[in-house]
Amino acid sequence: MYKAIGICSNMQNKLINTAIINWNDKQTPVSSLFDDVYFSNEDPCAETRFVFIDSNHLPERFIQHQHSQFVIGETGFGSGLNFLLAWQLFNQFRQQYPHHPLKQLHFISVENYLLTPNDVEKIHAYYHELAALARQLQQQWPAPIAGNVNLTFENSKLTLWLGDISEYSQFLQQANLKVDCWFFDGFAPAKNQAMWSETLFKQLFQQTQPMGTFATFTAAGFVRRNLQAAGFNVNKQKGFGRKREMLIGNKM
Repeated sequence: MYKAIGICSNMQNKLINTAIINWNDKQTPVSSLFDDVYFSNEDPCAETRFVFIDSNHLPERFIQHQHSQFVIGETGFGSGLNFLLAWQLFNQFRQQYPHHPLKQLHFISVENYLLTPNDVEKIHAYYHELAALARQLQQQWPAPIAGNVNLTFENSKLTLWLGDISEYSQFLQQANLKVDCWFFDGFAPAKNQAMWSETLFKQLFQQTQPMGTFATFTAAGFVRRNLQAAGFNVNKQKGFGRKREMLIGNKM
């Protein structure tokens, strides 16, 4: 069942697209529109930890952070795997450091092709270690109505912009949201170039805190050049599993 919370009234209940997925021979969900998998055929949780959690040094940064809120921005919400793992890590941090000044994780993402509740539940069955958190996300899964949705969980807030990626930075500006770290995700750059454009990265660079970081699974040349043109310092490092390289960087 859909549960829509906090949707902007000025969108006039405009519907966004509903994702259509297929399942490949390894029973991994594949977007029929972009012909690309939602997560690794190998180990989706391990991939996300390697690419986004560890490459942004989140365990150490939570400890070092001296403000009450840490903001993670993401491009491409999908099934919410990245959020679930970041939320799990933050819960562990709060248990270990109950008196730390950092009290809340604010995770912000964008999605223009929202999965149906049935598909979300089927996909989340792959995330065994996240089952309890995944059920909570399923219970608040939004309706496919354009605008922003605010969902509140223990220790964490999830803000979703449901609509086109071209509208994302304007929403961030209007909400006065500055990002401490980026998860640049989404389908493969060759299949979804709007998610990896120089224009988008320039807009998101402006919404990034000084010394804010990013990580992304891709090392495509045009993505690296677009990130550099936007103002980010960009470096390559070893990718996950059989993937040779990925990109990380920061805003000076």
